[in-house]
Amino acid sequence: MNIKELEKEIGRLSNPSKMPAYAWGISAKRCITGSKFVNQKNTVCSNCYALKHCYVFPNTIAMQELRYSGLGLLEWVDYMSELITQKYKNLDKSRLFHRWFDSGDLQSHEHLMKIFKVCELTPHIKYWLATREYKIISKIKYKDIPKNLVVRASGIKIDGQPPKFWKWTSTVHTKKPIGHVCPAYKQDGECGSCRSCWSRSVKQVSYKEH
Repeated sequence: MNIKELEKEIGRLSNPSKMPAYAWGISAKRCITGSKFVNQKNTVCSNCYALKHCYVFPNTIAMQELRYSGLGLLEWVDYMSELITQKYKNLDKSRLFHRWFDSGDLQSHEHLMKIFKVCELTPHIKYWLATREYKIISKIKYKDIPKNLVVRASGIKIDGQPPKFWKWTSTVHTKKPIGHVCPAYKQDGECGSCRSCWSRSVKQVSYKEH
């Protein structure tokens, strides 16, 4: 199948301006944990960027729903692996970095296992997945995570501590950051040459609230 045929079945990859290349996401309104904190002050979810800006455009919402519905296809793993392969095949090595969930979050353990399969089928790509679905990732073992994937447990409170149960984490700060500070706020909101989010050697990343 070509790119257009694949996109018709499972939706297009998103292309956030911050990222080195592509990402994949569904509506933030489908976040299981995030929906519990979206109305609570001082939580990251209460100021969710994926509930405003370009994420509220009708065409963006429609594409997120196509991606979500595509998850139910038996062929989703094969289709997604092929779509990623074709979209990345002509990119420079510095751009072979993919983000899972520029919006939204994991829906189930089965969903995470499907993502694992895609990562295993595309070992030439580096993947990063940030999640607040602690119950889902707490059921897996580090050794079972594909080597080309970093799963980061994201903190819930602004200026809060990183989750203690997980090896790789991230937080949002307005005051004193913890660990590696994402440089995007000094780089027009872009990753630039930084790939720390995708690096297993970087245990904790702190993002300046925006």
